Amino acid sequence: MTIKPEDTASTEQDQAIGQRAAGLAHDFNNLLLAMTACLELIRNRSSEARIVDIAGHGLDTIGRGTALVDRVLALGGIGPQAAQSDDPAPTLSSAPRQQTILIIDDDVDVRLVLVELLQSLGYRLIEAADGATGLAGLQQQPDLAIVDCELAGQSGIDVAIQLLDRRPGLPIIFATGYSEARSSDPRLSAAPFLRKPFRIAELARTVSAALA
Repeated sequence: MTIKPEDTASTEQDQAIGQRAAGLAHDFNNLLLAMTACLELIRNRSSEARIVDIAGHGLDTIGRGTALVDRVLALGGIGPQAAQSDDPAPTLSSAPRQQTILIIDDDVDVRLVLVELLQSLGYRLIEAADGATGLAGLQQQPDLAIVDCELAGQSGIDVAIQLLDRRPGLPIIFATGYSEARSSDPRLSAAPFLRKPFRIAELARTVSAALA
């Protein structure tokens, strides 16, 4: 079968559109995660029924934003994201002891809300904006690492492999705005993925299971 030049051009155009759609989904889901976390913290910490109600409506609106991301992905020829859990928030300060979590994410707002959420659950945090800083954070003996899949200029998968090279057996959780690329490294075959924007209950459950 002869492949026509116009067919090749069409395929390349479709791939470019898909890549742009995935990039938009990644960035938009980072924004949605930051808003989700802020609203959940407001709802969980407020004693005013009206404030709790408003925060709940805000979270419902973010659910519509997630549906919008799915539409963008569909335009790029990419399937929808996994459905997000809407479980009730866990009891705060629920960590059995003050375990330490290393967060590696290049988005400052995502790091901010992850630190706040995990501190509310009783964990101690180490922050890193890139792989090199994250590797240096191993000196503080974290019990777990949460790594963004798509760090600026580098793969979160590659960073996770380097973490395991230096700290064999370190539990890894991947946080992703869209991509769920898997590694061929058997040490990461069972590493869970947290799809942004995730709720605090899903975060707490995933972290607890990884540390068990």
